Amino acid sequence: MQKVLTPELVLARAKTDQLYSIRNLNVWGNDLVDVTILRKLPNVEVLSLSVNKISSLKDFSNCMKLQELYLRKNNIMELSELRYLIGLPELKVLWLSENPCTEVSNYREKVICLLPKLTKLDNLPVTPEDRANAKRLGLTVDDIIGTEKDEPEQSEYPKQSEYPKVQKKPSYYDNAEPDDDEYEEKGGKGYQQEAPPQQQAKNVGGYKKYRDDPQPEYNPRPSRELPVNRLC
Repeated sequence: MQKVLTPELVLARAKTDQLYSIRNLNVWGNDLVDVTILRKLPNVEVLSLSVNKISSLKDFSNCMKLQELYLRKNNIMELSELRYLIGLPELKVLWLSENPCTEVSNYREKVICLLPKLTKLDNLPVTPEDRANAKRLGLTVDDIIGTEKDEPEQSEYPKQSEYPKVQKKPSYYDNAEPDDDEYEEKGGKGYQQEAPPQQQAKNVGGYKKYRDDPQPEYNPRPSRELPVNRLC
């Protein structure tokens, strides 16, 4: 079973009760394999994790304030793992000796190419000669770590395409065929379809009058004759 760096162990070693406030953490010689908890230490500045069994540096990529990282005698196989440290702007000290990745040719020069801000590597200061040798190799970051990209992490939420589709309820207009008398021109805005007869209403005499209501016949009153004054 893999040994995990737990929050309880971290808090006990750091002598604090909040992960967020940890600045310095030393968990040397614990045969640790899983150090995922490091993702919750954004303010850590010094990490001492030598003599463990760590094989990936991915969990270190969120430690944006990390200045010193001690990983001597772990299980880091490839220099390509250093791609997770490239984005750490304050990293100055790195100790990787006794890891399998240090056995590659031009190891020191390649690390300096990847992490040019380092001032100390494997307990030795980075000299101008080291930087000149690294520059002389003429290697790029892609030449050292390759162009292989990490697979995106799976989200705990389903994709939008995975949600069940909601069936649309049938409406009055789905199967209706427009007739000429169902359209009317209003205010120069073109032809607009009227609401169904049972919903259409017009204001007649201050109250709503539905179109289908029978209209009373118009019976005009007979004109009243005015009296004529005869002068005779």
